[in-house]
Amino acid sequence: MNIGYPQSAPSRTAEELGVLNRIDARIRSVAASLGAEEIQYPALIARGALDRAEYPKAFPHLLMSAGQSAVFDDHGISQWCLSPAVCYHAYAQLAGRVLDAPLVITARGRCFRAERELVHGVRQIEFEMREIVLLGAADWVDRAADSARLAVESIAADLSLTGDWQAAEDPFFLPAAAGKALMQRLLKVKLEYQWPGPGGLALASINRHGPFFGQRFDISTADGQPAFTACIAVGLDRLAHHAQPSAGGCREEVTQ
Repeated sequence: MNIGYPQSAPSRTAEELGVLNRIDARIRSVAASLGAEEIQYPALIARGALDRAEYPKAFPHLLMSAGQSAVFDDHGISQWCLSPAVCYHAYAQLAGRVLDAPLVITARGRCFRAERELVHGVRQIEFEMREIVLLGAADWVDRAADSARLAVESIAADLSLTGDWQAAEDPFFLPAAAGKALMQRLLKVKLEYQWPGPGGLALASINRHGPFFGQRFDISTADGQPAFTACIAVGLDRLAHHAQPSAGGCREEVTQ
């Protein structure tokens, strides 16, 4: 439901919010099957955490800063940003940690990106994502990511959003990062679940990071090696907006 002035994201009626919550419950059940710990993270994230993750270097045009003058540094750069994705909170939280065993974290959060064009249910400045973050040895991360991939695909099919997984680079990479984007495609480290609706639409993604975030945030496994990570990100707004009415209810009894 959208009324009055332009909005960064759609307003929702109680019925529409119920659909989104029930879809989220299905994704949470996938996380629970992997032994995930649920955490709630804030909408704001420290600029230093994003710098450590190299987000501003890769996506400066999407980053949204908090504008309170009291939190600007000597160079006029805000020390707080609106979170562009949920998983960066997890890496920052675990910085300097040694993992005794594989770790799974799940969180639902509001994310913010400075989009130039707004299309509700497709591209929004503010949107909600459920993410499942995997940390551990490389082979375990790969197995867990594959398990989550199949489960997310099944949920999308239940919503009459049958599509397929496609290797992709992040479309927001700037030209200077074209080499990195090409390598993503060649190594298939980023998979998007593409729904073949009008114009095509990515409803979810599987992002394998290798040891990158383990190295950047000094997160290691018990054997002293940098932890490998992966993130399963599901766009709740997109799923709820495009789900067929007959499937959008997503079975009332699923509330875990």
